[in-house]
Amino acid sequence: MRICLGHFSRIALGWVLVAFASPVAAQQGAPSETLFRNVRVLDVLKGELGPATDVLVRGNRVAAIGASGKAAAGATVIDGQGRTLMPGLIDVHVHISFGSLLFPQLNDPKTSPEKLGTAMSNSAEQMLLRGFTAVRDMGGPIFPLKRAIDAGKTLGPRIWPSGAVVSQTSGHGDFRAPSERSRRFFGKPSRAEEYGATFIADGRDEVLTATRENLRMGASQIKLMAGGGTSSAYDPIDVTQYTSDEMKAAVEAADDWNTYVAVHAYTPRAVRRAIDAGVKCIEHGQLLDEPTIELMARRGIWLSAQNLIPDSPNMTPERRKKRADIIEGNARLWPMAKKHGVKLAWGTDLLFEPELNAQQNALILALRQWFTPAEVLKMVTYDNAQLLALSGPRTPYEGKLGIVEEGALADLILVNGDPLAKLDLIADPGKNFSVIMKDGVIYKGAQR
Repeated sequence: MRICLGHFSRIALGWVLVAFASPVAAQQGAPSETLFRNVRVLDVLKGELGPATDVLVRGNRVAAIGASGKAAAGATVIDGQGRTLMPGLIDVHVHISFGSLLFPQLNDPKTSPEKLGTAMSNSAEQMLLRGFTAVRDMGGPIFPLKRAIDAGKTLGPRIWPSGAVVSQTSGHGDFRAPSERSRRFFGKPSRAEEYGATFIADGRDEVLTATRENLRMGASQIKLMAGGGTSSAYDPIDVTQYTSDEMKAAVEAADDWNTYVAVHAYTPRAVRRAIDAGVKCIEHGQLLDEPTIELMARRGIWLSAQNLIPDSPNMTPERRKKRADIIEGNARLWPMAKKHGVKLAWGTDLLFEPELNAQQNALILALRQWFTPAEVLKMVTYDNAQLLALSGPRTPYEGKLGIVEEGALADLILVNGDPLAKLDLIADPGKNFSVIMKDGVIYKGAQR
C-alpha cells in the first residue's frame, strides 16, 4: 500500500488549516474558576473511588480537593450529583492525518488541502469530545494542526507530535509510488516527503538530518521505522530495518535534545537491535517472544501496544494477509508483557478508515481480557501520561497529567456512573461523559 500525497504539501508548510466556529470561541470569556460539587474522585493509582467531595479548578490546574476549595464569586459551579470525576483519557498511538480520510481519498488528486485540513480538524475535535484530552501522534504532518489547537483556533486534544516518520529506503515509511525514483540518486523528493509524511533517510548522516529536522519543527519524540509493516507496499513483516549505526544516530540526536526514539517493530530481531541502539519505546511488538519481553522488562523499555481490530471491508487483500500473524499475536503479547512487568502503554493506531475513529473508546474494552477495570483505567490515564512524560523538556505542556490531584493539569471527565464497576461506561462518551474539560476549559457540559 502506498501513500501518494504530494498535492497536500501546503498542509505540511502550514498554509492551510481550517478553523471553524466551535466551543473555543464561547469559552474565551469563561470564568477562571470551576467548582465541581459533590463528586467522587477516581484515584487511578489505588483503583478506587473516594467519598463525595468538591474539586476546585483554578485556571488550568486542580487547585483544591475537599473543603478547602472555596470558589470565587462568579465561578462556574457544576453539581456532580455523586458522579465520578476522573482524568482525561490518553491515546499514545494516533495518526490524525492518516486516520482522517479513506486511503483512496488521500491518493485522489481532487482531494484539496482544504479538505484534508478540515478532515483533520474534525477528527481532532471528535477525539476531544470522546474524552481524549491528550494524544501522542506517531507520524504525519501534524505540526500545523497542533499549533492551531494550542492557539485556540480549532478544537482538539493536547498533541505530542513526532512529525514525519523516519524510514530507510524500502522501509515501512517509504510511501513512494512505483514511478517515483530515489531522491538520493535523482535529486527529487518524493511527494510524501514534500507533504511532511515521511523522511526517507539512508546512512548515518541522513538519519541525523531527518531526526534533527523533526526536532527543529517541535517534535516531542522521534518515530523510526525498525521493521516491516502491514500498511506499506515494499517491506514484508519479517524484515529488519536500519542498521545499528543508523539507529544509534537517531538515538544520539534525540538524546542530545533530551528526548527519545520510539520504533515501529514487531519481531524479536528488530526490537533487540533497537534496544541495543538505545531506543526507549517499542510500538506494536505483537510477534515478540518471551526472552525479548524479559529483556524489555530488565532494561525498563516501554511497550506501546495496541489490540488491533480484525480486518475490515476497506482493507486490501495484501494488507489482510500481512496482518494475520499480527492479529493473532494480540492475545499473546498483552498477558506476557503484564506477567514480566514491562512498562505498558495503550494506543489505537487507526489508519485510512475514518469511520473506525468512533470506536476509539470501545477499543479500550478489549483490554478486559487481561486486565481488571482498575488496571485498564490506570493504563489509559496515568500510565500513558508517564510515557508522554518520557519526552522530558521536549514535553509541549508543563504539568502533571493522568491523575486528579492538587496541582495537576485540569484535564477531567465527569462520568455518569462508576467506571470501576462498569467499564463499559467509557465506551459511550456521548451518553456517559457529562462534562469534558481540557486545560481548565469546559468543552462539553452545561454551565450554571
